[in-house]
Amino acid sequence: MSYQQLLQIKEILENHIGKENQISAGTIGPLIGVYEYPTHTKTRQLILEAIKKFNLPVAGGNKGYYLLRNEEEFEDYKNSIIRRTEKTIENRVNTVDRAFRDYYE
Repeated sequence: MSYQQLLQIKEILENHIGKENQISAGTIGPLIGVYEYPTHTKTRQLILEAIKKFNLPVAGGNKGYYLLRNEEEFEDYKNSIIRRTEKTIENRVNTVDRAFRDYYE
């Protein structure tokens, strides 16, 4: 990871403001000199590092990353994360519940 790559990511994200202007890790990677496929793991790690280092209000959508435009986008994104987290926990509880009952019945 280079500081230069983090700066490049910051600039890229600052040019992708609002949910309708998402940019994917797959697009960002080559722009910062990272060529990987298909998971873009290194690029995603660099994006997260840039978000933390520069304290960027970045959200992720189904098409990539974007800088949050306003309070409404922030609230929508926050609620989306909460719903996904609740669903994940609910699924895990249901899986353990089924397994427990199947195992001991």
